[in-house]
Amino acid sequence: MLLSIVMVFSMIAGLTINASAAGVEEEVCAVSFPRGDDVNLDYSGTWGTPRLQFMNGWHHSKATYTTIFAVGSFSGNACYCIEPGTPLNNGDKLSQMGEEFFDKYPSTYNKTIDADTIKTFIGRIFQYGYTGKVSTSWRSQNEGAEYISWATATQLLIWETVVGERDEDFNHVTPPAGYNKVLDRIQPEHPLRAKILSYYNTIESGVKAHAKLPSFCSKTTGKATTIEMTWDGSKYTAVLTDTNNVLGNYNFTCSDASVKCSVNGNKLTLSSSVAPSQAVSITAEKKNSLRKGIVVWKDGVYKPGVGLQDLVTYAQDVNDPVKGFVKAKVSYGSAKIVKVSEDDKVEGLSFTVTGTNYSKTFTTDKSGSFTADNLAPGVYTVTETTYDKYNPQAAKRVTVVAGHPATVT
Repeated sequence: MLLSIVMVFSMIAGLTINASAAGVEEEVCAVSFPRGDDVNLDYSGTWGTPRLQFMNGWHHSKATYTTIFAVGSFSGNACYCIEPGTPLNNGDKLSQMGEEFFDKYPSTYNKTIDADTIKTFIGRIFQYGYTGKVSTSWRSQNEGAEYISWATATQLLIWETVVGERDEDFNHVTPPAGYNKVLDRIQPEHPLRAKILSYYNTIESGVKAHAKLPSFCSKTTGKATTIEMTWDGSKYTAVLTDTNNVLGNYNFTCSDASVKCSVNGNKLTLSSSVAPSQAVSITAEKKNSLRKGIVVWKDGVYKPGVGLQDLVTYAQDVNDPVKGFVKAKVSYGSAKIVKVSEDDKVEGLSFTVTGTNYSKTFTTDKSGSFTADNLAPGVYTVTETTYDKYNPQAAKRVTVVAGHPATVT
């Protein structure tokens, strides 16, 4: 049976999209299940749902069927609802639009993630969800059970993304008390519930894995962890272990060209022959990262209950940059030089401290000492100025370690 009018969801405020952006027009087709000769034929509501109230003002009207949309014909590519609460009739016409649709997507309807994240997640859901054609021959007793389940799971995750039940890491957000979950859309008695939930879990895992970062990386530079590089006698190094085991999927670059990145298994090694003057940022970028593009079918008005329901379907693959960040630094240390002499005259003597990109002259105080501060970890040479009345002193070497004062006499 085909639904003549399909009520999907509802929202609160509205936004008019410039009609001049409209492209090709196509008719909407809604295919509802179960169909006449399904072995699980039941119009009592097990395939449908009672009215549900979701977070951020969205809702789902009471329905008797599980409905899958197509554009152009009843055997067109599967399309999915993104404008909850607005009616849609078989034969209604919608205009094609690209991903720029989300440039004007109102933040009112989702307080969990922004429009760009919604767009990205829908594209990633399409990467793992059902994007094939719809068929009126699908039944729960034939291969249609798989396709109905796969498409329904795809719709559920798109709904969760739209209503705010998915955070920036695609983790599920539990609605506040008094609100239903999108998953309540699938009744316990639904004959395909187990299959739907299996596809739901598989798609969810795919989307999460799609953007899984090395365990030591953060999604933004502002939240990046700072790693300490230490001196090993010849260079500064740090070894980072990725417990997510995705290191091989990423290329690494550093904001300081002197810091080199190398990957071996699940370990990233940072190394530099010189100490960076400040914390450096290491960027992990996923190799060849793609997702499905998005085509929006809309009527020019984005407002709950007004106009026609907007739908999305997939387009060709588009670039999907996935980046992570970690920072590295070399903390500075100090060296205290203590002069001793047989005649106890140790004040006012001159010493030069030299190291990589460092050279500075110091004079001893009354106690015969001085401290060289803010030294990058490494090996330094301390040379005393030669005086005619004293025996020349051999230069001495001192190793400076971050956070610890070194002393040489």
